[in-house]
Amino acid sequence: MRASDLKSVIASHVARNWKLCQLTENKGADLSAKRCIDLYFWAENEFAAHRLANTLRECGWSQIKLNPLDHDTVWNVEVQIEASVVEIIDLVFTEKLSRLAMDNQSKFDGWGASI
Repeated sequence: MRASDLKSVIASHVARNWKLCQLTENKGADLSAKRCIDLYFWAENEFAAHRLANTLRECGWSQIKLNPLDHDTVWNVEVQIEASVVEIIDLVFTEKLSRLAMDNQSKFDGWGASI
């Protein structure tokens, strides 16, 4: 993994997070309130998906779903956690998830929450 790749990934998440926070606040939601948040990843193959899922479990998260797409060549990995939006958009947290994904042949695709 190159540092420039990681910086580029993080920059795109920062821009997206800003827009998601605006939308969330416009709906009247408190960004500091704990809620169920989904984290989304794309893995390059089944092995990478399982390796990523194991790494997510090591982070203490257990609600993990793996779904093969496109004839098993791309896998969607989702994890549901309890956190606030403020915690999720923290730059250190975003970097952690981006690096964790890249280290496991995957891409962190962002987050979502029901409001």
